[in-house]
Amino acid sequence: MSATLVCIDLGTTRLKVAAFTPEGELLQQVATRHKETPDGQDPMRWWRDAVAAIRSLQINNAAGLSLSGRGGAGVFLDRDGDVLAGPWADDRHATELRRLYAWRSERFLPNYGAALVAKYLWLREHHAGLARRCRYALYGKDYLLFRLTGAHVTDWSSGPDGPCWDPHLFEDFGLEPDLLPRPALPWEIAGNLTSTAARETGLPEGIPVAVGAHDGICANVGAGAGRPGDYAITLGTNAVTRAVTSTVPPGAYRFYALPPDRHVIGGNALLGGRSLDWLLDILDGPDRGAHAYGTTDAEAAAVAPGADGAVFLPFLAGQVAPEVRHGARGAFAGLRAEHGRDTLLRAVFEGTAFAVADIFEQVREWCGPPASVRLTGGGADSRLMRRFLADVLNVTVEVSDSAVEARGAAVFLAVALGLYADHDAAADAMVPVTGRVAPELEGVETCRRLQARWRAVRDAMRTVEA
Repeated sequence: MSATLVCIDLGTTRLKVAAFTPEGELLQQVATRHKETPDGQDPMRWWRDAVAAIRSLQINNAAGLSLSGRGGAGVFLDRDGDVLAGPWADDRHATELRRLYAWRSERFLPNYGAALVAKYLWLREHHAGLARRCRYALYGKDYLLFRLTGAHVTDWSSGPDGPCWDPHLFEDFGLEPDLLPRPALPWEIAGNLTSTAARETGLPEGIPVAVGAHDGICANVGAGAGRPGDYAITLGTNAVTRAVTSTVPPGAYRFYALPPDRHVIGGNALLGGRSLDWLLDILDGPDRGAHAYGTTDAEAAAVAPGADGAVFLPFLAGQVAPEVRHGARGAFAGLRAEHGRDTLLRAVFEGTAFAVADIFEQVREWCGPPASVRLTGGGADSRLMRRFLADVLNVTVEVSDSAVEARGAAVFLAVALGLYADHDAAADAMVPVTGRVAPELEGVETCRRLQARWRAVRDAMRTVEA
């Protein structure tokens, strides 16, 4: 029996565990929705969910593990590996973050690195006793890596966006030299599965665990969109457009590196992909279980394009692309008494797609026409979203399956195990294209008319921004 690659994908709202063959076939995948607390999420719950998911897959031929994970979720541990503080959902560390932004005007510190350090500095200022006990500062997926191997490691793109942290960071802010995780390439082996983790997960002790990567990197690579000119659009919690380049275009927003020598350019519609989940949580309750996209297509498709005049703005957390409008807010407009659930769903689908289109246009201006556009995240499950995005963007969109981020982690693991020469070769072999949707002239023309109306509502809302 072929060996199995086991991959954990820690998202903002869900944790997934997937099993792949070395050729990229998705064998199984299970997902658990995170339980929110008033202060955020519990890293120990992530670990329990990961263990339960791995055990449920009943894997008896695991060749190794790898990880994909969202950026910026800070976890702080004592020397025994016990959690002192987990990721919080507010901006209590804003003062510390501003200090770091001012400091980096003459240094280099990417946003994710600044966020982790700012949270530690906040702990030191407000909970000095906890900070004195803190031995490890980690990102979310790297906490799971630590539980698997005992290694204190992160990938370049989640951490310093390069092979090392700026040494002045430790000197100028009084940080212990080993507080932050060691940066490593996604296809390096971080360590081996410990005996404790083996007992908990049921996997063989000593199997290798790859570093893995930020979920944006994993999404591009796992969708087969890792070469210069490739675009990926992820509809997960956020709606993110990412293009891979060999150089940084003037004026472009650079997310992070795709090691060893590429760049990821893009923009983020904050909580844009979460909008449908948000509406369904209100309508059906947060314990409904099923993922939003793909389960509501029939209802939304029953309403004609234009949602019978209803318009949705998906700015539930403000706007940072293609322009920064922190006061932007989500809104429904054009509602009438006869509108119901199906109309609201259709409006959310369309509003999310129009927000993505605005960002896509900006990225295309920076990076040029895409060689390919791959759709990832929960939105890839929706035939309606695929069709609407193809028409509103006026490009052909391609999809793989619902395990793209985990497959990116599997690609890196396959390289780490020596199965492929590099992540390009691995992705060529391991990424299937299961669907392709080309734009249709009538749909493109309809979307242009509807997009103009959506933009008019968006601009009208500026007068009531916070």
